[in-house]
Amino acid sequence: MFRYNLQVILRTFKRFRSTFIINLIGLSTGLAGALLIYLWVLDELHFDKFHQLDSRLYQVMINEKNGDKVVTTEGTGGTVGDRLLKQVPEVEKSITTAPADWFQKFNITFNDNTVSAKGNFVGSDYFNVFSYKLIQGDKNEVLNNPGNVVVSRHLAEKLFQSAENAIGKVLQWKWQAFSKPCTITGVYEDMPHNSTYRFDFMLPFSAWKQIMPATEEQVTTTGPFTTFVVLKEGADPERFNSKMARFLESNYKDVNSKMFIRKYSDAYLHGKYDNGIQVGGRIEYVRLFSLIAIFILLIACINFMNLSTARASTRMKEIGVRKALGASRYRLISQFMGESVLIAFISMLLAILMVLLILPQFNIMSGKHLTLHLDLQLLLMIIGITLFTGIVSGSYPALYLSGFDPVATLKGKLISTSLGELWARRGLVIFQFTISVVFIVAVIIFYNQIRFIQSKNLGYNKDNVIYFEMEGRAMEGKDAFLAELKGVNGIENASSIQQKILMPSFMPSSNVQWDGKNDDNRIRFFELPVNYGLIETLGIQMAEGRAFSRDYGTDTSGVVLNQAAVKIMGLQDPVGKTIYIQKKATRVLGVAKNFHFNSLHEEIKPFIFRLSPDETMLVMARLKRGDETATIQRVTDFYRQYNPGYSFEFKFLDNDFQQQYAAERLVSDLSKYFAILAIVISCLGLFGLAAFTAERRIKEIAIRKVMGATEGNIIYLLSADFMRILLISILIAIPASYFFTRSWLNDFAYRITLSPWYFVGAACVAIVTAWLTIGLQTIKAARVNPLECMRDA
Repeated sequence: MFRYNLQVILRTFKRFRSTFIINLIGLSTGLAGALLIYLWVLDELHFDKFHQLDSRLYQVMINEKNGDKVVTTEGTGGTVGDRLLKQVPEVEKSITTAPADWFQKFNITFNDNTVSAKGNFVGSDYFNVFSYKLIQGDKNEVLNNPGNVVVSRHLAEKLFQSAENAIGKVLQWKWQAFSKPCTITGVYEDMPHNSTYRFDFMLPFSAWKQIMPATEEQVTTTGPFTTFVVLKEGADPERFNSKMARFLESNYKDVNSKMFIRKYSDAYLHGKYDNGIQVGGRIEYVRLFSLIAIFILLIACINFMNLSTARASTRMKEIGVRKALGASRYRLISQFMGESVLIAFISMLLAILMVLLILPQFNIMSGKHLTLHLDLQLLLMIIGITLFTGIVSGSYPALYLSGFDPVATLKGKLISTSLGELWARRGLVIFQFTISVVFIVAVIIFYNQIRFIQSKNLGYNKDNVIYFEMEGRAMEGKDAFLAELKGVNGIENASSIQQKILMPSFMPSSNVQWDGKNDDNRIRFFELPVNYGLIETLGIQMAEGRAFSRDYGTDTSGVVLNQAAVKIMGLQDPVGKTIYIQKKATRVLGVAKNFHFNSLHEEIKPFIFRLSPDETMLVMARLKRGDETATIQRVTDFYRQYNPGYSFEFKFLDNDFQQQYAAERLVSDLSKYFAILAIVISCLGLFGLAAFTAERRIKEIAIRKVMGATEGNIIYLLSADFMRILLISILIAIPASYFFTRSWLNDFAYRITLSPWYFVGAACVAIVTAWLTIGLQTIKAARVNPLECMRDA
């Protein structure tokens, strides 16, 4: 019986070749889109989930009162982890690490070979807490001495050709003005791509304490460090959090802070907090693209339903004969369902081929390392999606076609179509185009918001600015180095700063006082030591007063505030006023106009420039426009001559700016492609409905032509129904797209206004696309020869 049904199905495919090809295109493209999204979502959901202690691994977080709001931070004092381990019985292990963003570049030297690498200072139990595989060394001992270092397989092979040859070798690490020898005690497998932290090597946290003696941040609740804890088996995180208040009170006397723990692997997807409450993060995009995948699949399934029912009249005699010969409705349903499931499986094979071809480009666009390995989980998912697609797409046609009355079908008459059945088919197309219009609106608004971000006056000039870390001789004599750098042909200006000014990784300071401040309010300021000329190099405009100048010897005790800092302090005529930073009196020299050092998702925060050349580490250099490539080569040659033994690596400030909106650009790009996909598939559905309508009304059209109707009259007659369907779709889609895009835009503190023209434009695109789609069918139907149609009546 199976073989017989298979032969019937294959003959049906051959007989209705055009319908089969359209169904195949629609289902395969829909399945390919859904499969790509599935791979992306799966990778997102598995970020940081590979650690063996994942269920018990937590990160210590701080909720801190900042004015009238609560700010959530990851930064803790350096003693928090040790004290939790000693005083709280639920804690099995704890480690403290330095902030990962502090150490973008180390220089590692072995003999005369110097390479650039990314590293960090981590607690001695690091490999007992995180499941990074050690291929050489004992995880209990590799980090127990400040003179040790553990390197990745990649770095070991780069320096010593193999991991085995690395053990026992002595390296020299250099960072800023610090340089220490260290012995390789372990080699770990390269960290997976779905790990938040990826380092080339790790040094013991005890080595950090040697080069940086205990600071105030190490003995306070908040600070720049990151603390992780592993809870004992059976420990309740909620009960643990309830104990943190007593822990804070007994150790730090901090009434403005509240400490809690967050599951480490939740940070990647659930890292967004508002007023101390977790409100989302990247999980919002996971949900969004999951919905897109479902909608694309449903749109593809709807096509199958419409095209199958559109061909009902050509199959009614086949169904009538089979019913007259004794075929039950169940057998007919199984045949039609078999057709749809088989098409779904063929479509999935094509979809897999399409994904394999598209995946490399998709990885470049999304920044992922996705692969299509057919393991058991993926295989079960593919089978599940295919069966789901086949059953959903074939259910309505199977029930519809198998319900024909055999006597009526043998006479060439279809069963009467009820109003409900008619609107069911139209409703499916309305659903398709509603989703398509929502996609079009989203793409238009995403594009305009990204363009708004790119064109907005940021308060500084990000173009043609490079930055790099000073090391060795450059670090020892900053003024001399900067003076020579400015003399390089093509350098317009140069200065230095302590850390990155965009997306700053440093902890805002609460040690700022001024006359009239409420001491119960802990207000944090981004405070950054800079060198002379930094404000001018970045093109930041002054609102009042002046920037730092070598003409005034007292500027070393002065600061420049931004307008947000002046506002939150409530200072009137701030220039010349005295404020206190870490209890040290400083004078306000000037007020800089507000500039966006964080992304446009956030309002501009209070910022303080403090003149302290000795604390600066990064060079910021502006290149003259038009000769950037040659200038960079000259700077590279100059740096290598000035600093023998050190590699030169730089970044563009504009790249940091773009990085802030990587997720938004990904959403915008992917939405554009998936919108095109949805529109194409929806047009196939509209094509199916046009074919169905033309086929059902072919004799009516012939009679009207005999009665004198022109081709224009017929085209209007057929098109009017489609336009009503499209207008209904637009009326539903506009409010839905408005609420969706407004919700997305609300995540930006600075955003575009939702203009009615965005929605009008999307409606016009949908209408033009629909007209182009139905035009072929309506014109073909309008040109039918009435004699041929009447002969079959």
